[in-house]
Amino acid sequence: MQSSLRVCTAPQGTSSHSWRAQPGAGSSSSSPLPPRRAARHQQLVQAARQQDGAAPPAAAGAAEFFTPGQEGTERQRLFNTIAPVYDQLNDQLSLGLHRVWKRMAVKWSGARTGGAALDVCCGSGDLAFRLAEAVGPNGSVVGLDFSHAMLEDAGRRQQQRQATLGPAYNMRWVQGDAMDLPFEDCSFDAATMGYGLRNVASIPSALRELHRVLRPGCSVAILDFNNAADNPVVDATQAFFLESLVVPRARQLGVAEEYEYLRPSIQRFPSGPQQEALARQAGFAAAVHYPIAFGLMGCLVATKGE
Repeated sequence: MQSSLRVCTAPQGTSSHSWRAQPGAGSSSSSPLPPRRAARHQQLVQAARQQDGAAPPAAAGAAEFFTPGQEGTERQRLFNTIAPVYDQLNDQLSLGLHRVWKRMAVKWSGARTGGAALDVCCGSGDLAFRLAEAVGPNGSVVGLDFSHAMLEDAGRRQQQRQATLGPAYNMRWVQGDAMDLPFEDCSFDAATMGYGLRNVASIPSALRELHRVLRPGCSVAILDFNNAADNPVVDATQAFFLESLVVPRARQLGVAEEYEYLRPSIQRFPSGPQQEALARQAGFAAAVHYPIAFGLMGCLVATKGE
């Protein structure tokens, strides 16, 4: 795949096994976007293209890891940088338990056979592949991320899976902004987001967009670290895990600075009850935050009204 990949998608009318990169392609929604939204999406893609080859950001300390006013750009660089070791670190540091948590998120999303599912901030595709298993070959899955390196990894993983399992799922990969999703209203029957809501510039905007693209009565499951500031034991355990295990292991792989942002980002992340309130403010009819892994992680499940 070319390193200049910006929008990744399976061309319309082709099966998932013919997936290929389309640098500079337009919207990947199943129907044409309104002119205003299509123009906005192209602006975002063009801005992302200008970041190719940029150096990763330097650490800015716990209080302000990213440069004010440049948070989005620097987050994008960060995730492009960690893409080569992202899956390896997930497996090692969670002892494989992240797979269990992601299966829980897919179940809570309500993804069903034949449905259309969306994974926002898809990274290398873990949740998207699990959604594909849930909707089956008659359903469809879109994985969206703003990191071209993550999407390239997702495409490679899809090709590897098809080499061993055969083409079975209708999947496509899209580069885009979680706060301005390039899809029509009411396009999806289920959605997930794994470790992404904490990293967007505006949580309310991202939640409103998820609400917009879901069909009535459908749900999104948002998995992330849990802000356990109200529980000193869990908070101390989480701090020890991140500072004594995650960052040192990341240092061995040459990406320590990129993982030092985790602790301050979790401390700034809304608590479970606060996430529930934000989801309702974004228009969801119901929202429940489930603490998992003894409160170290959490999953917000928000459902759109009928």
